[in-house]
Amino acid sequence: MVINRDTDYAVRCILFMSGNPEKTFVISEIAKEKLIPASFLAKILQKLTKGGIVESIRGAKGGFVLTKAPCDITVLDVVEAISGKIVINKCTTEEGRCELMQDCPTFPIWLEIKQMVQQRLKQIDFATLAKKYENSVTGKTPSGVQ
Repeated sequence: MVINRDTDYAVRCILFMSGNPEKTFVISEIAKEKLIPASFLAKILQKLTKGGIVESIRGAKGGFVLTKAPCDITVLDVVEAISGKIVINKCTTEEGRCELMQDCPTFPIWLEIKQMVQQRLKQIDFATLAKKYENSVTGKTPSGVQ
């Protein structure tokens, strides 16, 4: 897992779509609004479709639509759809286990950090992010939003 440009663009895309979750969006609209190259965004939306976050609709009135309510989509969902599972160190993956793990003084640290990152990203949903964004644009201070 790396928070790279793909992941950043994917978060921006889902945040934009969360502002109007019932709408079907075309790539050009999202690309223009969020300053993402359209060809790059098309590849990101393919990954988000495979991850079950958006649905691709074909036809003249086609585009992309969220598959769930923004409150049911977390930043972790988007990160993992684009970049894969969170990996702090290879030893924290099932296939990366090593024979030194039992006695390794750093393994518990890597595992704890991985779990903390996963937990925090899972706590942040796109409804909350959209509300924060809306309030930052309008200058309102939301109550109960951290």
